Amino acid sequence: MISEKLLKILKVCFWLNIMTFIGIIILNIVTIFSAINGEIYQPDLFLIILIGILELPVFFLFGYSIYFFYKYDKYSKTGIYFLFFHLLYANIYFYKVIWKRKRELINSYKSEQVLGNKIFIETEE
Repeated sequence: MISEKLLKILKVCFWLNIMTFIGIIILNIVTIFSAINGEIYQPDLFLIILIGILELPVFFLFGYSIYFFYKYDKYSKTGIYFLFFHLLYANIYFYKVIWKRKRELINSYKSEQVLGNKIFIETEE
């Protein structure tokens, strides 16, 4: 279903996504504490560019998770989670469903061959 090379790229995107969220949380905490002290904190240009570069793999992982959801798992309730928690739930979905396969896909089925049965398709005339 998914190639090994693509899975390795998605794993790197997964870890970069976690690092980006941790970095953004730390940046917000620093901004809040500087605002409490009455200072105006402006991050360096390097930090802004670094966060911008780290967001590219985050959006790639989110895009692939949405693609995988609509292709293989579109009848599950995870669409609601994607709607409300966007990029954060893409990490959880990738880890549980795509990488570790902890949850079965709802839209998938194992086809069994039935011997001796024929399916007739009715046509309109």
